[in-house]
Amino acid sequence: MSEKSRDELDREEVAETGEPDAAVEESAEETDEVATDRLDAPEELAEDDERGAETSAIVRKTAKAPVRKKDRPTPKREDAKDDEDPYKAKNPAHFARQSAGELKRVVWPTWPQTLTMFGAVLVFVLIMIAIVGVLDLAFGWSLLKLFGS
Repeated sequence: MSEKSRDELDREEVAETGEPDAAVEESAEETDEVATDRLDAPEELAEDDERGAETSAIVRKTAKAPVRKKDRPTPKREDAKDDEDPYKAKNPAHFARQSAGELKRVVWPTWPQTLTMFGAVLVFVLIMIAIVGVLDLAFGWSLLKLFGS
């Protein structure tokens, strides 16, 4: 009896049934909760070739993730509720009261923190002014050299 690989057996079954997924469906039906993959181990193949014996295969079992059914249909867009914004002011006076209430909740920085942040912003702005000034001088000089005056 000749040895046939799993792929050859699957090809023969596809030729007989005409459906390529028939072999897969049958094997999926055979295993209810656990899917199996057959792998040829290189170590075992080398040992078997030395002994002249048949090649064996390792069976790896993997669990299937449970499938959860939806308990209700997805709502349609037309049926969606238009939630009104609770912060929307009804008139300018209401807006002013809301703004004042929000400003009372703000955590203001201390005076030393304010000075530190002001210094950092000032240094950053001065550095950017220097970079833009140098680029302006360089481009101006190069245009004067290129076109002359």
